[in-house]
Amino acid sequence: MGRQKMESDVVVVGAGLAGLSAARALQASGSDVVVLEARERVGGRVVNHQLPGGGVVEMGGEWIGPSQLRVNKLVAELGIETFPTYDEGEHLLDLNGRVKRYTGEIPPLPKAALVDLGQSQLRFDRLAKRVPLEAPWAADRAERWDEETFATWIRRNTRTASARFFWEVFSEAVFAAEPQDFSLLYALAYTHAGGGVNSLIGVRNGAQQDRVVGGTQLIAQRLADMLADNVRFGAAVRRVAQDAAGVVVEADGYEVRARRAIVAIPPVLAGRITYEPLLPARRDLLTQKMPAGSVIKINVIYDTPFWRADGLSGQVAGDRSPVKFTFDNSPSSATLGVIVCFLEGAQARIFGRLDVSERR
Repeated sequence: MGRQKMESDVVVVGAGLAGLSAARALQASGSDVVVLEARERVGGRVVNHQLPGGGVVEMGGEWIGPSQLRVNKLVAELGIETFPTYDEGEHLLDLNGRVKRYTGEIPPLPKAALVDLGQSQLRFDRLAKRVPLEAPWAADRAERWDEETFATWIRRNTRTASARFFWEVFSEAVFAAEPQDFSLLYALAYTHAGGGVNSLIGVRNGAQQDRVVGGTQLIAQRLADMLADNVRFGAAVRRVAQDAAGVVVEADGYEVRARRAIVAIPPVLAGRITYEPLLPARRDLLTQKMPAGSVIKINVIYDTPFWRADGLSGQVAGDRSPVKFTFDNSPSSATLGVIVCFLEGAQARIFGRLDVSERR
């Protein structure tokens, strides 16, 4: 099958939030831009699911926190409304075979575990602040921290099983990975960028504070509407060739000649494109060594959010199930009740190998 040939100032590979935001900025500056998207939809890792009777839940990324200044600004510019994540009532902790109700950010752990958790979190947050946001590799102990996994740090800096459980859940919830999957330096840099441990795991004034009315994919859809026919779907990019005149990007069904190309897809996918000339060795190595996290979201739908009447928030953390934590994920209208459950890290990889019926 032949390719439709096009010309543009810039070609953007990927119609996720990054690629669409780049295309919007280029268009605003007066540049012609074409966006090539492999899927038949925009959004990348944000995608909505329509609920029975109206409303949506997010099957990908969904929460927005007050420290995430750029996406908050973008949402405001696009005229999109947000609503607070449901955080009223008591949470549940199911740990060591016992279920406890509690309020606030601190779980009802034994006194020794709370002291252990407190000292380790204080130490971790202090280390995180020592990592420069723009150049993590320039931290005073960057090389040593990058040689050590996050799991090694947890083992060396905690004494109780309950404190270690907290850090394991933190790792899965924030990074969608096991603590042994990534370096201490990465954990510290990410935590500093996110405003600290409490900010990353918190709801009020934290990373889970707000949700988007209409679902987070609406952000991508509004961006794509501004670009109109400049977004082409079913266009998986296979080859990027650079010469003295610019670049030629070859995709399923399209060939685009442009002055510049922006590759706005995850590194592991970017590494599957053929580049001419070859990428610099360091960049090529980076694409091989930056895997995405592993996560499966399960939205369980009920007729009503019945837990609210029982004085519960819908937030559960526990060690008895492969699901380590849940949230109330009901739509803003609360016409249905939805609990979102997460399988992350090793559990996501285990359940990802099962067929649909076995997972269910």
